[in-house]
Amino acid sequence: MASTVVALVCAALAGYALARLRFRGAQGFTVTVLVTYVMPGALLFIPLYQLLIGVRLTDSLWSLVVTYPTFTLPFATWLLAGYFASIPVELEEAALVDGCTRFQAFLRVMLPLAKPGLLAVALFTLTNAWNEFLFAFVFITKDEYKTLPVGMQSMITGDVVPQGQLAAASLLVSIPVVIMYAFGQRFLTEGLTAGAVKG
Repeated sequence: MASTVVALVCAALAGYALARLRFRGAQGFTVTVLVTYVMPGALLFIPLYQLLIGVRLTDSLWSLVVTYPTFTLPFATWLLAGYFASIPVELEEAALVDGCTRFQAFLRVMLPLAKPGLLAVALFTLTNAWNEFLFAFVFITKDEYKTLPVGMQSMITGDVVPQGQLAAASLLVSIPVVIMYAFGQRFLTEGLTAGAVKG
């Protein structure tokens, strides 16, 4: 949950900056974000593990909070940049004319209108963190901090695979994700900006 909040805040700020602000290197930064997203996680966990050793965060849940946004943030930023770009700029300009600063317009106008995009990003990042195995398996060795996918893997001993227990555990692990998507589906389909600007 904490990694989802970190990714959501950073992606909202970065996505807004890419969609609305004009600065040198914006196009190159967008391309870099997309290239970072397509990099496999196997290339990242060795340098990330060395960094975690340097700051003494191994064998703690903070190691996952810090590292999970590395593979969710690029896609979340790209998605929100496209969503912010689809919001009519006239709404933000009206808020600026009424006396809002750009940051106030971002908080009071852009974020409420971007709720479906923010929810999609939250569901994406939460699902990725919920199902992630490699980083949790490498960074955490203490049993009390192991995540559900790593705990399910530890049920396999040698060549003995408890099929029934693994199937039951998989069902229990998937229930929260199904509930989240069932709850969030109606928000994802709402067009909050429909009819906001009449031309």
